[in-house]
Amino acid sequence: MSVRGRNHPVANAGEPSTFAVFDLSDVTSTFSARGVPLMRVLFHLAAVAAAAIAATPTAIQTAHQVTDLPNYNDESPIDFNHYAGHMELPSNGQKMFYWFVESDHNPETDPLVLWLNGGPGCSSLGGFFTELGPFVVQSDLSVKRNKYAWNRKANVVFLESPSGVGFSQPKLDPSEYNDDVTTARTREFLDLFFQAYPAYKHRDFYITGESYGGMYIPFLVNNLVNAPLPAANLKGFAIGNPYTDVAIDNRAYMDYYYTHGMISIEDYGAIQTNCNDTTLATYAGVFSDSSADDPCAKAIHRAMRDSDHGSLNPYYIFGDVCLMENSQGQALQYKNVRPMHRGNIGPCTDKFTQSYLRLPKVQKAIHVTGDHVEWVNCMGHDTIQYNRSVSSLPLYPNILSKDLKALIFSGDADSIVNFIGTQRWITTEGLKLNVKTKWQPWFGPDKQLAGYTEEYDGLN
Repeated sequence: MSVRGRNHPVANAGEPSTFAVFDLSDVTSTFSARGVPLMRVLFHLAAVAAAAIAATPTAIQTAHQVTDLPNYNDESPIDFNHYAGHMELPSNGQKMFYWFVESDHNPETDPLVLWLNGGPGCSSLGGFFTELGPFVVQSDLSVKRNKYAWNRKANVVFLESPSGVGFSQPKLDPSEYNDDVTTARTREFLDLFFQAYPAYKHRDFYITGESYGGMYIPFLVNNLVNAPLPAANLKGFAIGNPYTDVAIDNRAYMDYYYTHGMISIEDYGAIQTNCNDTTLATYAGVFSDSSADDPCAKAIHRAMRDSDHGSLNPYYIFGDVCLMENSQGQALQYKNVRPMHRGNIGPCTDKFTQSYLRLPKVQKAIHVTGDHVEWVNCMGHDTIQYNRSVSSLPLYPNILSKDLKALIFSGDADSIVNFIGTQRWITTEGLKLNVKTKWQPWFGPDKQLAGYTEEYDGLN
């Protein structure tokens, strides 16, 4: 069995869905807006001059502003600025594609957020259109607003990374597909971003993402705390269903399936009999291979076959799968499953998004350069031969020794990088953090139970 971690449920602003949330710092203020302190009269003229300079659009801002989004058909007008295009890295000419949406609340003071989808090899435009971005593509390829968009409270940058993913160009040599190189290139992009958007220099800055972002983000945060970017006022990070440690996360995979009634007691018993911690970590879970001639591998393969694993949505086990017919057959149907099916977002939204982003008029509107791109949400491992890290846990002691806010959130219906493994690496098997504030209910704005939170010691 080989299952790739992809887009996972994220915490949509105001959405009453169920999440198990593990809070490593201050949950309530991670993305809070921050007021600008009053300047002394002595510095008033200097402040006005600085504001005038910051308010002057740079050449990149002007060139990358999206002024007419094709097929937009919503009652609500687009009441915020957004920008899209390539940033060319000076070090190697790599062209990194981004889409930046300013806050529709208070862009002058709201924090800056970087969003990274996982994979590795999945586009952050998948998160943009199907999770937390301001737009959702419909079946007729019209575009509606997403009322749960994060830019209700933040200025959000969606980066397609590494190069070769989505519209980012070109495809790299396999030797460059690793977390050290990805971190260096993302840092270089951020430096260019702050030059292009100087109003966001020194703004409260958060790095967020999901899935393999459990590797991307700790690597990037560790880099920035060791050698800060002068313009980046890093305040914290948040990761959803983070793929963090191969052994711990993979060992939790079959436990999740059994405790959610997805495999039989007989198959689970066979797995317990034939697997130990080492073989379970090798043959179960994300990025693993259950085709080997090993008793544990065979037991896992049999359990997944009996559960008809390919017919469910592993990112949201209670949700629907996309049943659209397509020329590529059943395999594509499996890749089209989505974690949400509410409001404007349905199980086939991935498919609609792919078709929309392949439209020539759309690529022109968002300033895609070069030849037409057959955009896909996630690149296969054969295309992006990424050398995946085995664990980001060794980075956490240094990261957590800094004055940063940290939030780990897990959708309880996500089987791929599930909450069982996440709880284990936070507490018993990895960081071994002590509980500071015990497990307690977390209620949505509708006063309904939306999940649970727990806070841990060992943090500033």
